[in-house]
Amino acid sequence: MMFKRFLFWGGLASLSLFSSCGEDENTSEDIRPETYEISGKAEPFLAGSAVAVLPLKADMQGTGEVFTTTVKDVWGNFSLGPTQLTTPYAELFSTGYFFSLGYGDNMSESTLTLSGLADLSVTSVFNINVLTHLKVQRIRKLVADGKSFSEANMQAQNELLSAFGLQRYAGTDVSSFSMTAGTDEAGVLIAVSWLLSSEGYNENIFLNLPKVSKEFGENGIFSETTKAQMREVKKSPYSLSNLRDNIIWWYKKQGVEVKVKELTHFIDWDEDGTAGNETLGEGQEVTLETTELDVPNEGGDYTINFSSPIPLYLEPMEDGPSVIGPDTFWKDMYEGGETVDIVLDKKIEGQQLVLKIGKLKSRSAKVLTVNLYDCLNNVLGSVKITQQGDKNAALPRLGENSKYVVSAMALSLAEGFSRMNLIEQYYHYNKYASFVTQRVSPTNSEISDMWNSFYTVNNRNLMFKDTEADRLSIYQEYCGAFSALYYYYMVVVWGDVPYINDYDFYQGVNFNISRTSQNDIFDKLEKDLLASIDYFEEKRNRSLSGDANDYFFLSKDVARILLADVYMYRGKYGQAEGLLARVVENGFYSLDASDYSKPETINRLLEEGDGPETVFAVYTDHGTRSDVTVSLPPVVPVMTYTDVVLSYAECLYKNGKTSEAQLQVNEVKSAKGIQMTGSNVLEEIRDIRMRMLLYGVSNFTFMKRNGFAESVYGVEKYRLLWPIPQRELDVNPSMTPNPGY
Repeated sequence: MMFKRFLFWGGLASLSLFSSCGEDENTSEDIRPETYEISGKAEPFLAGSAVAVLPLKADMQGTGEVFTTTVKDVWGNFSLGPTQLTTPYAELFSTGYFFSLGYGDNMSESTLTLSGLADLSVTSVFNINVLTHLKVQRIRKLVADGKSFSEANMQAQNELLSAFGLQRYAGTDVSSFSMTAGTDEAGVLIAVSWLLSSEGYNENIFLNLPKVSKEFGENGIFSETTKAQMREVKKSPYSLSNLRDNIIWWYKKQGVEVKVKELTHFIDWDEDGTAGNETLGEGQEVTLETTELDVPNEGGDYTINFSSPIPLYLEPMEDGPSVIGPDTFWKDMYEGGETVDIVLDKKIEGQQLVLKIGKLKSRSAKVLTVNLYDCLNNVLGSVKITQQGDKNAALPRLGENSKYVVSAMALSLAEGFSRMNLIEQYYHYNKYASFVTQRVSPTNSEISDMWNSFYTVNNRNLMFKDTEADRLSIYQEYCGAFSALYYYYMVVVWGDVPYINDYDFYQGVNFNISRTSQNDIFDKLEKDLLASIDYFEEKRNRSLSGDANDYFFLSKDVARILLADVYMYRGKYGQAEGLLARVVENGFYSLDASDYSKPETINRLLEEGDGPETVFAVYTDHGTRSDVTVSLPPVVPVMTYTDVVLSYAECLYKNGKTSEAQLQVNEVKSAKGIQMTGSNVLEEIRDIRMRMLLYGVSNFTFMKRNGFAESVYGVEKYRLLWPIPQRELDVNPSMTPNPGY
């Protein structure tokens, strides 16, 4: 049991309160001197604690003698050698520090004194514990009223255990109970101590032991105030479970194994006078006429009949102290609270579960389980409710905590794309300055920063995604689309990379993970993006407004463009063409004179936000650009309408629609005011990209998938994959370098 401070009455220094120098003639018992070997356990005392035996006359007055010993071991064992006493009656005391089994380092900060009254002629093995202590004043009162010790002890035993609904254990004297015995009686001792604690699990084990002992001593019952305090303790069943675990843990720490029964069976939860009858007996069960409900979006009223031999409840008892976890951190996940979950009123009427379900304001179907509990929080039955969603329902906007996390995701994503663009600039200028040869290596900081930024945003995205899945699960497709965004580019530049898709709030991510094949990653991205296209809103996408909601709630077109990129990289141009055609047909974007190789275009995006061509872009906060010196741009246009039209033309060309492809290319040249020709449409697209899209992140991908990269950039074939950062190779034993580095 967990003890913090014990308010004990007396102690060895005040034992004279119970002793007398005079002879007591008012006894009818024939008492003769006998030799006893007294032993037992003093629990929960530490080794070295004092144990005293005070012989008593039949009227429970002391003889003036005192015999002492100490607790010998972790079990609380003590013993006296053969000791001659003039009386079989004795009061046994133990005083010392004790096991605080649910608090800190499990050693008390103060001392404790417990006692018990024994008839050594019946047994000389006597355990000192909380229950023996509570009987002391009651036995004295009953003896003073004329009862023999045997009668008084039996009555006090029955009264004490009945007060806790544990009368079925009254046939065994509590002086034989030990908390380490692994028996029902051990469970009784621990459970009663828990009930008498002020907070259920800390060192402050007793509400007020002098008061409790006195009121039980006078009447054999507890006052209404004490009963009310016990009810408060019952509201924290978590601490009872915690107590059991800590007892087992503490003794294991001492090198010994103990067993502790399930303690909830020794508490009279419903206060009907009997502990342990709140659970189903052998052969009993709860049955429901149905365990699943399929509910339409508009909701409805439902009544489910059930059969139960015991009372059932719709809510578990109050849990213990809260811990810092996902639910605590995400209390403001949605603006206005969790308003798009299943709206449910529930009640039990006799042997019926009555449910009233409101309209669901969610786009996707929701599942909610209604549990039926007994007094011990055991789930004895449940009904799974599945309610259909409304695809036209509005999504709740991000709450404050969600905005914070999305902003952090955006920052990491921008850092990753800015480094990627810088390395693309190295490739772009390589023929003139040998940037790739000089700078693109495993030890290059830009390579390492890009890798770390993308895995940082993945970590945050997974935390957000997994936590939200346990709440309303309405942002999952958006998290999936962002995951596809950075993983697509990671595969393009590094090939097979670790695909981390699981996150634990308490443990974080696993950083010892092997590469995942790019085909497996692309299969997953395709699946996620198809789901996103179906789920997202058909609208113009806005990513540079500065609002976290605009940034997070991507449009269908973003998912279409990204899925088309994946398809093109895998050679599925037929599927990519249809997606890009839909983006063009939607008309949310238009070509203008923007030249994404000129600083003024990038600076304009920085100052004004989304332009007519901006589909998705990221702020990097690296300042304005005044020249073409290779450096990090302040804005990276990840998706532009220029890129969409050129990719659409590429698909048309690859699908044998050369004339249609040329028309798309001509539209770009007209809008940009450029004159450019090539031997075929694909080469024309290549040259436009080289001239117009320097500060994006799509050129390297285009060159690589069309076989232009080696000649355009003047690099060896192995450099079509970028090097794995050396720091990753150092810390991840499962990681392997890319060939050539």
